[in-house]
Amino acid sequence: MNLRIAERHWAAVRRLTAHSFIAGVRFRPETGCILLLTHNDHPKAESLLVADVLSPGVGDLRDQESGAVTFDSRYLRRALLAIRDRGLAGFVTVHTHPLADRSVGFSPYDDGNDPGLMANLHDLEPTGVFGSMVLGKRAAAARTWNGSSASYFDELIIVGDRLNYVRLNGSPDDALPTPRDIFDRSLALTGPGALARLARSRVGIVGLSGTGSLMAELLMRAGVGELVFFEFDPADRTNLGRVLHLRSTDAAERANKAVRMAEALTESGLPTRVTVVPGGDIRNAEVAAELRGCDILVGCVDRDWPRLILCEAAYQYLIPLVDLGTEIGASETEVHSLDARVSIVGPGRPCLLCSRVITQERVRLESYEVAQRERVLAMGYSKDMPLRAPAVMDLNMRAASAAGLIIRHLYQPFLETPLPHAVREAATNFSTKKQWYRSSSDCIVCGLEERLGSGPRFRLSTRPS
Repeated sequence: MNLRIAERHWAAVRRLTAHSFIAGVRFRPETGCILLLTHNDHPKAESLLVADVLSPGVGDLRDQESGAVTFDSRYLRRALLAIRDRGLAGFVTVHTHPLADRSVGFSPYDDGNDPGLMANLHDLEPTGVFGSMVLGKRAAAARTWNGSSASYFDELIIVGDRLNYVRLNGSPDDALPTPRDIFDRSLALTGPGALARLARSRVGIVGLSGTGSLMAELLMRAGVGELVFFEFDPADRTNLGRVLHLRSTDAAERANKAVRMAEALTESGLPTRVTVVPGGDIRNAEVAAELRGCDILVGCVDRDWPRLILCEAAYQYLIPLVDLGTEIGASETEVHSLDARVSIVGPGRPCLLCSRVITQERVRLESYEVAQRERVLAMGYSKDMPLRAPAVMDLNMRAASAAGLIIRHLYQPFLETPLPHAVREAATNFSTKKQWYRSSSDCIVCGLEERLGSGPRFRLSTRPS
């Protein structure tokens, strides 16, 4: 099982423990903190999520100079009350070993005291998840406890402007694997370590039409381990000019676009596995629950409601979201604009509401039945008309190409940093603009501090059951 944490929470952990690793100090104190957790119980991506970092106060850490720091009972009680009040799953205590550098392990003192402490915590909170982590300067080890037996985490995944991975067995990373020969030409851009990460990743693509079909092809060619498709619309003749691999027979039979794309990718013989989520409509709760099983989400839809759900999942489950959009502005006689946009959403970044890609009003309109929506618009109760955003494959390719490079960058940075919140290209004059936004403090998604890493605590904005 992995542990996922937002980059700013990991920075807080490192700041709170930095005194243990100051160079030139002979007797460095052990320091620590507590990580409050939620649980993502998806069967293919089970993980614990860090919802918050509980900083120690005066007197919360005892015996720091003895080489065996002790967490005061008041500090542990404060953590217990926090998980009860906030409906969280449990917590992990974090402490340092100041002399450890590239490798670290639990000491005999830790092994002797952890079982008793964890048993006491389970007595107070029987269904809670409790564990401990030890930090060296450049290494970490972590475990959870069930009775007197410990289960060790696999990795710490730090989610921010990139995806960072820290092994949680206390040892340095293994030697980089040799990539498959079919990816040799990618090595200049994506090295062996990043290729290995891609090969172990599950990437969810929501929407398999214009941009979605292109993203599926690009990610397969990049070596992604598994693609998870979310799509409910059948094919029709209007899709034939802009959806990759779609055939006229598929349109005539109104075939499911995700199923057809899965068939085409499988026929390639490349190692990427494909899973098609039944139903495919993330506005339904049971379908949206599959989003939390992905390492990265790619939004390729043209409606606000599913985009809102994707944003919520990105913050609650600490999963980066790369959202694509294209739009043609034209009159009957003239093309005014050709826009391709890629937005990057997740911990530490504004959501699509704050970047004005979606609006709550359009989400509300999309939730109505067709007749009710038309009646509301006809009566002038809404200023937000549903957008008609036709697109062609040429324009879709520009957005998909940029998104593919950004996804590679998350695994091995090579783009100019910090990454903007959105990149928009005006294809009429081939100019690209980086866009920066600020999260609104009253935003229901990224402005709600308690949503970050909250897992299932908040219900996604799906249809009522």
